Amino acid sequence: MNAGAGLACGRQMMEDGRMSKRFDSAATLPKFAWASMALLIALFAAAAPAQITGYPAGAVRAPQLPHPGRGSGITWINSPPLSMKQLRGQVVLVDFWEYTCINCIRTLDTNKRWYRLYHRYGFTILGVHDPEFDIAFEGKDARRFQRDPRAAVAASHGTSKVDNVRRAVRNFGLAYPVVVDDFFKIWRAYDNQYWPNRFLIDARGYLRYNVIGEGGDGPLEAAIQRLLREAHPGLKFPGGDAVHDEAPGYGPGCGDTTAEMYIGNWEGRGVLVNAYHPGKTHRYRLPARIADGRAGLSGSWQTDRNGMIYRGRGQPGPQAGRLAMRYHAREIYAVLNVAHGHPERVYLLQDGRALPKTAAGEDVRYDAHGRSYIFVRASRLYYLATNPAIGEHRLELLPTAPGFTVNSFTFGNNCQLHFSHLKG
Repeated sequence: MNAGAGLACGRQMMEDGRMSKRFDSAATLPKFAWASMALLIALFAAAAPAQITGYPAGAVRAPQLPHPGRGSGITWINSPPLSMKQLRGQVVLVDFWEYTCINCIRTLDTNKRWYRLYHRYGFTILGVHDPEFDIAFEGKDARRFQRDPRAAVAASHGTSKVDNVRRAVRNFGLAYPVVVDDFFKIWRAYDNQYWPNRFLIDARGYLRYNVIGEGGDGPLEAAIQRLLREAHPGLKFPGGDAVHDEAPGYGPGCGDTTAEMYIGNWEGRGVLVNAYHPGKTHRYRLPARIADGRAGLSGSWQTDRNGMIYRGRGQPGPQAGRLAMRYHAREIYAVLNVAHGHPERVYLLQDGRALPKTAAGEDVRYDAHGRSYIFVRASRLYYLATNPAIGEHRLELLPTAPGFTVNSFTFGNNCQLHFSHLKG
């Protein structure tokens, strides 16, 4: 579910591969927090449209963390298992994120800077990873993985789905604790609906601030400093009370972009012009017209709830199978994987020709004939194009082997260029 235009990734929640629009946990936040809505203080960040919600001190205790264990769906990275009792005495930023979510990736530079600056004073970050696509979600396979890890690894060409998250944590350079919340237990306890969503907890274990989506970094950093001084009266920071100036990510000067495009038909939100054939492989013909924000297929593709899986073969050419889509943006990203196949080249055409090198994204390469392509190996977000300006384009992906899967496309505007284009 979006927190606003481009603010947050995604959809509401997934449970064992299904979508649920409501939260049935008996101990979710609304039962004891939202009932006192009149006491909440709503502040807005000046630099971005993220909403900062403040909680009165001592009013709402942070939910407990679930116990890990066999079949629990809880895996810890960078840390042994932690409890809220163990975290007492520290100011904790609970950050709900997903490793293929571009909105989350754009916040990681800030997270790492805060951890570097304030960890020595008693601040920590707890990254809670809740999966959006099956490339990070054990789901019904989790119990089989627990019973027979070697079989699961063999079936996934050497990489379990939790290992995809581990690799992303390592490649993103995240030094703070991360808990993989495969079954959305922590997500439900916080009544969360968004990636990213950040909750700031004081040293006594009470919720104090919440920021949904990107932005709001200046006020949130000031809140971190405030809570650290509450816990340690007289604490001085080397840079004083100054907070990092936040560049606007949204606004009239930033430009509008195409909305996130789901290639699989999640909750009826799939963007294919062609028909979906759930679970089946169908030979498609490319539609004559594809509108902005829509995609069309040619060749043999299998419908999967997470995306479309290419089942054809052949080198790129006029008759080759492809996915074609239209978009308007400065940058375009795609969540891609070869979990159903093997690493392969996927050729790219923009507006009928190879991507100009001046518009090539971080993952684009060129062959000896000057054709642009990406090499898809890891299950992750790929950076396809960085155009000189926001504009309307037709992009085509031409796979070269079966098993290539397209999950989604997301976009960046004129103000969302200056972040580390991290490769999970």
